[in-house]
Amino acid sequence: MNRPVSVFKGTVLLAAAGLIVKIFGAAYRIVLARLIGAEGIGLFQMAYPIYLVFLSLSTAGIPIALSKLIAEKEIQKDYLGVKIIFKAALRLLLSLGILCSVSMGFSAGWLAEKVVADQRAIYVIWALTPATFFMSLLAVFRGYFQGKQRMEFSAVSQIIEQVVRVSVAIILAILLVKEGIEYAAAGAAFGATVGGAASLVYLALIYLGSSQKVKTKTDRQSIKLAIKRIVRFTLPISVAVVLMPVIQTLDTIIVPLRLQSIGYTVNQGTAMLGILGNSWAVLYLPTIVTAAIASNLVPAVASFKVIGKREGLSEKIENGIRLGLIWVLPMAVGLFWFGGSIFRILYGIRGIEILSWLAPAIIFLGLEQITAGILQGLGKPVQPLFNFGTGAVVKIIVSWLTIGWPGLNLAGAALGTVCGSMITAGLNWFSLRRLVTIKLNLLSPGLAGFVMLVVCRYLIKVLQLNYIWEMVLGGGLSFLVYLIVLRLLGGIKNSDLEVMGKFLRRRGTNHV
Repeated sequence: MNRPVSVFKGTVLLAAAGLIVKIFGAAYRIVLARLIGAEGIGLFQMAYPIYLVFLSLSTAGIPIALSKLIAEKEIQKDYLGVKIIFKAALRLLLSLGILCSVSMGFSAGWLAEKVVADQRAIYVIWALTPATFFMSLLAVFRGYFQGKQRMEFSAVSQIIEQVVRVSVAIILAILLVKEGIEYAAAGAAFGATVGGAASLVYLALIYLGSSQKVKTKTDRQSIKLAIKRIVRFTLPISVAVVLMPVIQTLDTIIVPLRLQSIGYTVNQGTAMLGILGNSWAVLYLPTIVTAAIASNLVPAVASFKVIGKREGLSEKIENGIRLGLIWVLPMAVGLFWFGGSIFRILYGIRGIEILSWLAPAIIFLGLEQITAGILQGLGKPVQPLFNFGTGAVVKIIVSWLTIGWPGLNLAGAALGTVCGSMITAGLNWFSLRRLVTIKLNLLSPGLAGFVMLVVCRYLIKVLQLNYIWEMVLGGGLSFLVYLIVLRLLGGIKNSDLEVMGKFLRRRGTNHV
C-alpha cells in the first residue's frame, strides 16, 4: 500500500463521500416518493428502524475499535498482529451478522404484526434482512482500511454502496409497483442489500490485492484474545450508539406532551415535532465533516500514542480540533442568521426560526464528535460514554422545563439540544486535558467567527434583497471575510495551504 493519508486529506475524502451519499439519498427519497407514494414510503419507514436496530446490534463500535487496534499494530510493523485482529473482527462480525440476520428474518412476521401494526411490512423487513449480514462484514473491512489510514477506500466504498442501492431500489420499485405497494416498497428496500454487497465485494478485492503476506499462521488462542479485546473496547461505544435512538425516542414523547400541557392540540404537537425533526436533519449535515475528522483522528492518535511521541500526539490533536473549529464556526453563524431562509427553501414553510435557535449546537456537536474520537484513539472509550450520558440527561431536563415556558415552546427543545451538547463537549474537553497537554489557540477562530457574525448582520441590513440572494451574497461575502481574518490571525497556517495545494494537485501528501 501507499503511505497513509493525512488528517486533512482523509477528512476531505470522507466528508466528500458523505456529502455525495447525502445528495444521492435526498434525490432517491424524492423519486421513490413519486413511484410508490406516501403509503409505500410509510411501509418503508416502518421497517427501516427495525433494520437499524439489528444493524446496530451487529456492528456498533466495531469499525472504531478495529481502526484503533490495527493502527497500533501498523505503527509497530506487527503485521501478524494486524492479521490476527482482522481475523478476530471478521469472525466476530460474521457470527453477529448471521445471528442478527436470522433473528430479523424469523421475527419479521411478529414485528410486522405486533410492533409496526401492518402485516404488509413483512416483505420490507425480509428485503432488508440480508443487508444486516453484508453490512456487518463491510464494517470489518472499513475499520481495517481506516486503521491503515487509507480513507480513500472507505470513501469510495460508501459511494459505491449508495449508487448501487439507489439504482437497484428505483429499478425494482418501477418493476414491482404493478404487483402492489408492499412489493414495490420491498424492492426499494432490497437496494440496501445489493448496495452493501457491492461495497463489500469492492473492499474485499482491495484487501486481497493489498494486504501484507504473513507466512506465520494465526492460532485460535490469539484470535480469541483479540476478540475479547475488541469486545471490551467496543462495548461502551455500542452503548452510546444504542443510546442515541433512545434519546430521540424520548424527544418524540416529551415534545408533544409538553406542548399539549401548555395548550397545543395533539395535531399541533405532532406537526411541531415534525418541524423539529426536519430541523435536526439540517443541523446534523455540517457534522459530516467533523465526523470525518473524528474517524481520521482515532487511528492517527492511536499510532502516536503507541510510539510515545507526545509532541506529535499533541500536535495531531490540536490540528484536528483546530480544523473542526474552522469548519463549525461559520456553519453556526450561517445557520443563526439564515435559519428561517434555509427552512423555507428546503421545506417551503415561512416564519420557522427553530434552526437559528439550534445554531450554537453545531459548534458543540462538532467538538463532541472530535474529542470523543480522540479519547477513543487514546484508549479511553468509557469516558465519552459517561460524558454523553450526562449531556443526554441535561438535554432531557432542559427540554422538559423550557418547552413549557411562555413564548418558547419548540425553541425549548432547541435549547435542550444546545445545553446537552455543550455539557458533553465540555466534559470531553476536560477529560482530554487530563490525559494530554494541549496548547490550542482559540482566539483566532473565535475572533474570526465573531467578525463574520457582525459582518453578516451588517450585509443583511444593507443589502435588503430577496431571502435567497440575501443568503447567497450576505453569507458568501461574510464567509470570505471570515477566511481573510482567520488567515491574518494565523488560524490558517502555511502548512495547511501547502497540504491543500498538494492535495488539489494530486501529489504526495504531508501529515497535518
